[in-house]
Amino acid sequence: MPRPGDPQIVAGAPIERQAALWIRAYPRRWRQERGEELLGLVVELAGPQARHLGASAALDLVRGGWATRWREHPLPHTWLAYRLLDRRIPQAYRSWALDDIDGFWYPIRRSIFSLAIMCTIAITYPMLDQRSIPPAWHTPAWHYLVWAVVMAFSFLIFVPEVGRDRARLKHVSPHFGEPRVEGALVGWDLPRERVAARSMLTWVISLLGVAGAASVTAVALAPKVLLTYVTWLGPTDGSGPGVSTEPAVAPVGGRWVVAAGILVVALALGVLGALLARRRLDRLVGERPAQPYRVLRPISGTGKARALFGIMIVVALAWLEVSGRFVLGPSVLVGSVALLLLPGAAVALMVTRRGDHAGLAATDVWWIATRGRLPAVDRPSWGLRPLPAAHVAGPENGAVHG
Repeated sequence: MPRPGDPQIVAGAPIERQAALWIRAYPRRWRQERGEELLGLVVELAGPQARHLGASAALDLVRGGWATRWREHPLPHTWLAYRLLDRRIPQAYRSWALDDIDGFWYPIRRSIFSLAIMCTIAITYPMLDQRSIPPAWHTPAWHYLVWAVVMAFSFLIFVPEVGRDRARLKHVSPHFGEPRVEGALVGWDLPRERVAARSMLTWVISLLGVAGAASVTAVALAPKVLLTYVTWLGPTDGSGPGVSTEPAVAPVGGRWVVAAGILVVALALGVLGALLARRRLDRLVGERPAQPYRVLRPISGTGKARALFGIMIVVALAWLEVSGRFVLGPSVLVGSVALLLLPGAAVALMVTRRGDHAGLAATDVWWIATRGRLPAVDRPSWGLRPLPAAHVAGPENGAVHG
């Protein structure tokens, strides 16, 4: 799929689609400014009868794109200072820095040093002396590397926006004494974005429902239940007590009494909380104040990816416990939290589905359901946006406010 800044693709014209694909070798900001012009030039040079882009032309586009990227890339010492020490990038490389910050892989790139340490530990840890670790806790080496990779990619899902605004302000936005030009990112008062309650709750209920079902399945089928890993054996050599490192396995009846009892109590408390939340929402949701500085939006693609990632994690955890690779326990904790919140989330979704409550934000529902008070009026948020031409000649000290 084309990304923002890519040349427009003409439907039914293979050469245009192929050229637009290879033009993506150029930097994104470059494509925004000159991509359409280059696309038209490539099609014109290919001739009116051409239906496909030749291999030599595609190679030329890729070579030109990467040459442009190399010319705009900071020098090695500048890049290392920016990447590892977060040094402010020189003005000559601001366009490159903005592409880097807006890129999909930025959370991984900004944490590359920490992730390298994590992967190194994951690879070398199994080589260390594990005699002090109970044999039942020993894990194959590749397990550690898999978890390191999972943690790395979780940065892309759970913290995709963390640090981006701060990085744009530090590396791209003009500082005191620097000239302001049209299109420069400067500070403005912007409407505060909130996620619509109906959109958010739909995905939250999906996650909580899967987590609760996975927990119940694990409780019913898991063969190992952790009672204690330390068993008193009495003095072994006269110097002190001995311990057993083998996990104790509970009988089926004990498993249901303890683990299932925790889930039933969590669900009962969740139902009571849902009844209280329903009373609060019915009483206060119609009296909520107007929000002139707010913009509602549906849940983002990142939010959906987080929910799907959470679903995969809880399902994988339940599978590990059912297969006997993990001892039952984590699923009970996750499931109790899910069953505690699930009834309230279902009640809140029922309220938001009413026609007169379509403008509710997820934060409004949470505030009213948990605190029993009306939410405060949102204040404008501070953010960065391109400087219009009308403000270029304006004051150069401090942030510009709209």
